[in-house]
Amino acid sequence: MNITRIIWETCNNLSLLFLSLGFILTIVYYKKLNAEFKFFSLFLLLGLSTEIFSLIYITFLNNLSNLFVIPLYYNLEFLIMSFLFIKYFFRKTNWIAVSVIALIQFALIIEGYRSIIDVEASSFHAYGKVLVNFTIVVYCLRFFLELAYGSINKQASKVALNILIFVYYVLSLIIFIFINFLINGDSTFTIYFWIFNSMISFVFYFFISRLIWKIGTARKLSLFGYQSF
Repeated sequence: MNITRIIWETCNNLSLLFLSLGFILTIVYYKKLNAEFKFFSLFLLLGLSTEIFSLIYITFLNNLSNLFVIPLYYNLEFLIMSFLFIKYFFRKTNWIAVSVIALIQFALIIEGYRSIIDVEASSFHAYGKVLVNFTIVVYCLRFFLELAYGSINKQASKVALNILIFVYYVLSLIIFIFINFLINGDSTFTIYFWIFNSMISFVFYFFISRLIWKIGTARKLSLFGYQSF
């Protein structure tokens, strides 16, 4: 096993570890968490379920490629994150925004079906993941704007969660732009972007776990002078 493979598997294992930890912490401290964190546990559950399914699929069914899981994941990911922001982060959302979200979801279903049919690693594209990441980045930017204009409460835990989501999805957007549009099919370079994707995932889940732990074990959380709860 070469060093590249070792790094990739190590990052994947760390990502799964902190993802599992984050979900366990949401269960342990569920009563102390705000509504958005309780709902965010669905996102963690989706990630954990996807990882477990992929592991079983590859290990016990002797299949080498689990790429078809990616479009299934990002379709559900988009639904969960869209509802999270509409319900808990935005001051209000009109029917136009909801219609746009519905159109994006429809496009993701079509694109996801195409991706599932074509699961060869050399020709695999996940354009839908780029669209999902971009849309979630837009959600975060809208939250920042509403926060700046004083349209919503400056709640530290919510601001911290939005910052983590924003940074993670900006980096993920860059990675999937490279994978889908610039270096797809060139395994020499693609592997490094998959490794980077695993790295940012475990760092993201680490800070998510840490944030949930801090909320669960403390009555107050400060962030840039804001007080939560």
